[in-house]
Amino acid sequence: MKTHEMIAENNRLRELLTIENKVYYENLLLYVRLEGMMRDEGKIESFLLEVLQDMLAAQKDGLSAKAYFGKTPKAIADDYLSVLPRSIWEGVKLVMIVLVSYLGSSLFPTLTTTGRSIDVGSLMVAGVYLFVVVMILFKYMATTIYQLSVRRINKWFRYMIFAGIGIGVFLPLYSISQWIKTPLQINLDGILGIVVIVVAWLIGLYFYLKISDKQMWTPFVFAAFMLGMMGIAARLPSLSGLINLKFGRYIYAGLMILVMVIFYLMSYFASKKIKKEENN
Repeated sequence: MKTHEMIAENNRLRELLTIENKVYYENLLLYVRLEGMMRDEGKIESFLLEVLQDMLAAQKDGLSAKAYFGKTPKAIADDYLSVLPRSIWEGVKLVMIVLVSYLGSSLFPTLTTTGRSIDVGSLMVAGVYLFVVVMILFKYMATTIYQLSVRRINKWFRYMIFAGIGIGVFLPLYSISQWIKTPLQINLDGILGIVVIVVAWLIGLYFYLKISDKQMWTPFVFAAFMLGMMGIAARLPSLSGLINLKFGRYIYAGLMILVMVIFYLMSYFASKKIKKEENN
């Protein structure tokens, strides 16, 4: 069974668990996936599906997950992960996902305009920084799944903490893009820019077709397509002159705002639909 098929089967079977068993299993699932980020994804999903099937069999016999497995979920996961070697390919794949996601989100808005060079070196430095932050965040999430908080934190104080973490992460990211300059600068005006946009579209389309759950990613596909079209229009001789006029710049800016508004609306309704499906 392929990895995406195992994930789909896992999602289907998980709905058959009792509330208590589902909480037990989903904590285990999240912990294993986070701790196993640099290990073979297929083996990770195979292990999770096997545990789920055993849990469902025990549930039919009237046994809870705690009674059946005996050990704590964390101990079960750690025993398995300790014998599963780290995969260089999975590490490379994770690096590429973070870098491509960041470069794509940074490049497409930049490619909508012409007349300035793109500092690829600065983008790469920012991408590496973001990868390190993501790995630290995953590690933190994994280590806190089974740690019980001894006191409740006020909701607004919690929001302030999250906002502080967000600022602490993105302020250095913004500083890198603004202050670090490298010799690796390229000018993507003209035909070269159009080629880069088309290549980026094809890469994005490949990954979009590969994922099983496309609902949350559809708004990003829409934004990338529209921003790419605007970038191509800005590089066509017949349209670039009109865009550079004062009236043309206003229309262009208005289109960018409209695209972003539609993007946020699509994201909002997609997340709302997913939450509704989960509740049902």
